[in-house]
Amino acid sequence: MRIKPGFAVITVLVWASGYPVGALAVAVAPPFLMTTIRFALAATLMALVALVTSAPWPRGWPLVHTCVAGLLVQAGQFSGVYLGLRLGVPAAVTALVISCTPVLTAVVAAWVFRVRIGLRQLLGLGLGIAAVLAALWDRLGSFGSGAVFTVLGMLCFVAGGVYQQKFCRDTDFRSGNAVQHAVSVPVVGLLALTESAGVTDWRQLWLTLVFLVLVNSMGGASLFLVGVRDGGAAAMTTLSSVVPSVTALIAWPLLGQAPTTGVVAGLVLGFLACWLGTATPSSSVARTAVEERPNAG
Repeated sequence: MRIKPGFAVITVLVWASGYPVGALAVAVAPPFLMTTIRFALAATLMALVALVTSAPWPRGWPLVHTCVAGLLVQAGQFSGVYLGLRLGVPAAVTALVISCTPVLTAVVAAWVFRVRIGLRQLLGLGLGIAAVLAALWDRLGSFGSGAVFTVLGMLCFVAGGVYQQKFCRDTDFRSGNAVQHAVSVPVVGLLALTESAGVTDWRQLWLTLVFLVLVNSMGGASLFLVGVRDGGAAAMTTLSSVVPSVTALIAWPLLGQAPTTGVVAGLVLGFLACWLGTATPSSSVARTAVEERPNAG
């Protein structure tokens, strides 16, 4: 089945909105404290949803694999992203860096699933790297360590996505989402203890947290898993190619961050990178990511 246009539009809007709203959250609160509260709320609400709807819960090795994927996709990705936002990385640039994950995922999946990666995927990877450099080129000096944390968050997302495709495809999205958020709470909670700054605006923090928990943590994760089931992982990750441009449009009036020339160039290169790296139905990497059965162990 193909991803329906309406479903794709909603998914892109949900994904894109998380970056500028996240920037508003970390502007008034330490990133790890905010992330700890977000994950705890998301885990509680998703657990309630799973219990009310009688969703099956993972046990044994499936539970272990679900926890590992959650630590990478949730704790690793968002800790890096929010710390980068806190240190000055613009929301549109953050979205651009994360949008390169489909190409990197294709490369990692080719290695994990032992399939040959084609010239189009290699070219896509090169363009993806160029997209990040174009967006950050005139700001690397001012970003400092912030850009490093953003890239680390992206790498955790790539690793977690491939791990989940390989080991967690049979896990119910309701209980799996609850487990992945819950296991990430202690990790970001310990990191929150190292932060000395406090919350400067509790009203803004709770408003942004409500949005992030309901729309991004619960809605965004569910949309992704449903989309993978109906249209395939490659089709869903390809939507990332348009997330940066939508993020830039949202961040412009919301945060006052006008897109720079480098960001615009990065958007174009990022779109081409994702198209070349993941959008081709004949891609053996894309097919493997969807069809490969998870390891029984």
